[in-house]
Amino acid sequence: MTQGIFAKSLPCLLIRSLTSHRTALVLILIAASTIAVAADQKPTLNPCKLSDAEAAGLNGDLSTDVMAVHEYAGTIAQMLKEEEFEKLDCVADQVRANKERFSGGPWKIHELYAGLYDPAQYPVEHPTQEEWLGLLQKLEQWKTTRPNSITAPVALARAYIRFAYVARGGGYANTVSEGGWKLFGERIAKAKQTLNEASTLPAKCPEWYLDMLLIAMTESWEREDTRALFEQADKFEPGYYYYARVYATYLFPQWSGRKGDTEQFTKEIADRVGGDQGDILYFQVASSDTVICGCDDGPQMSWERIERGFEASEKKYGVSMLNLNRIAYLATHYGKLDLYVADKTMTRIGEQWDSETWGKKEDFEAMKEWAAKSAPFVAKTRAIEAAAETNMKTPEGARYHSSVEKTYRGLVQACASTDGAGVDKWEGEFKAFVSVGVKGTVEDNRIYAMGPVAVCVYHKLLTMKEQQATPFPPPPQAPYWIRLDLDWADFAPIATK
Repeated sequence: MTQGIFAKSLPCLLIRSLTSHRTALVLILIAASTIAVAADQKPTLNPCKLSDAEAAGLNGDLSTDVMAVHEYAGTIAQMLKEEEFEKLDCVADQVRANKERFSGGPWKIHELYAGLYDPAQYPVEHPTQEEWLGLLQKLEQWKTTRPNSITAPVALARAYIRFAYVARGGGYANTVSEGGWKLFGERIAKAKQTLNEASTLPAKCPEWYLDMLLIAMTESWEREDTRALFEQADKFEPGYYYYARVYATYLFPQWSGRKGDTEQFTKEIADRVGGDQGDILYFQVASSDTVICGCDDGPQMSWERIERGFEASEKKYGVSMLNLNRIAYLATHYGKLDLYVADKTMTRIGEQWDSETWGKKEDFEAMKEWAAKSAPFVAKTRAIEAAAETNMKTPEGARYHSSVEKTYRGLVQACASTDGAGVDKWEGEFKAFVSVGVKGTVEDNRIYAMGPVAVCVYHKLLTMKEQQATPFPPPPQAPYWIRLDLDWADFAPIATK
């Protein structure tokens, strides 16, 4: 760019200085000197000597293209297939040293390995035995050809781990054959040996620790040993959230933990980091498909912190179509469900839906339609909850809340005595909202509970609204929303038998 500017301006300078040969000579020397300096300072844009196709595949934008990480891994896989070992080491060393990330936060060094440890790339799911053996042979060749490469042995170890699970299969442990277990153990041992040998290399890689954590999980190491390894890894590369994902999975009851361990660990490490970065870590762990899958028996993570972490991640690392798909999936499959968030994010996703997250496009579209229809109601509910919370924070709001709750409890008790068959067996808390008018009238009411008692209470309040009755004292201002948190156990003694 600098040379272009001077190339255009130099003739004009000469024309303007025809009256002075010395001035013209000085200008020429200055221009030539500047051009030379600019040429010397111009950065090397392609230090790894990538082809145009390779450069394009490695520079996808995850903020607009959900396939960017797949294209990245696919390009790396093709480079391995073509035995471009020197280029692969160059790219790996560069993204590792610079801690490069995609938009949204995924580390490029992690996605690079995704192109090295599977013989078949997305969307192929089941490579053949011959393809596995061919991949291992290529990685061994790379490791032998370039003995100082840290990337080759780490990729080889991960490939052996993946290949071990091919021998084991995806069923329960009691369905694995004796031969399957034997191959599984041999391949894990080979991965471990490869990592131990690589530990003596001068270069280090964060994925080395990730491989070793995966081995710790497969070999069911003692918890204190696995936790110590996690701490070493986290110290080596703070912020490399893949470590926490593996350890959070390791703590599942079906692996080496107890119910609640995953939740406690994730909160602990997120709190340890603190602030927005801690919330980002919480989101990155929870959004892993190995941690929250939308299953009924998954860990009970904090949805509020997941959402907060997503927003902090987008603010710090930029938009990610993958993150948008993940938060939308969780909003429609996890916990209390948040169709307001789902609608917002799925609208932003547009056609950039992720098949690994949703499975089929029709599933994505069905959820998108459901969220769009439900979002207005959810938005109104959120506004009601916010208004009630604000009202409760003032001293006069707290006093007024007590008077409304006393009347409301009386209504629930009356309904429990007439329509409360079985209430003595009901468990759990429920919430209700009442909007009070300027004179103490009922302007609106919502009760988040099911059964005849809830229906009875709702209709009593609806009748009061229609009759313009004033069951409550005048509020501090109107309309005035009150939130009531109640427990069925309080009404069990007066329920009809």
